[in-house]
Amino acid sequence: MRFLLLICSSVLLSTILIASAQEPQQPPARPKSPIPDHFVNLQVLPKDIKKPQLVGIMKQFCITFNVRCLHCHAVSDDLTQGSFDSDENETKQKARELLKLIYATEPGAQAEKR
Repeated sequence: MRFLLLICSSVLLSTILIASAQEPQQPPARPKSPIPDHFVNLQVLPKDIKKPQLVGIMKQFCITFNVRCLHCHAVSDDLTQGSFDSDENETKQKARELLKLIYATEPGAQAEKR
């Protein structure tokens, strides 16, 4: 009888341990994107541009010119510090001039980016 009680207790304890180990874990919180949801100081791109379109254009600059965001924006390399709307970097103005030139030579280019 003791042996049966010992086995039952072991099975019950094992079941409790397994069940507690399988409780769903909370997924780690996703870090907030350092890229703002609303944009200010847009001088060439449409004021109502959506975040995915703007980020896509910025990624094209990064890929095309093999640079990172801080090349034009006054931000840290990991984008957690600084300001995207700052005009501190001269290269940002040069990028604006390039966009104006592209939009002037390809009239449909700006509409496609929306």
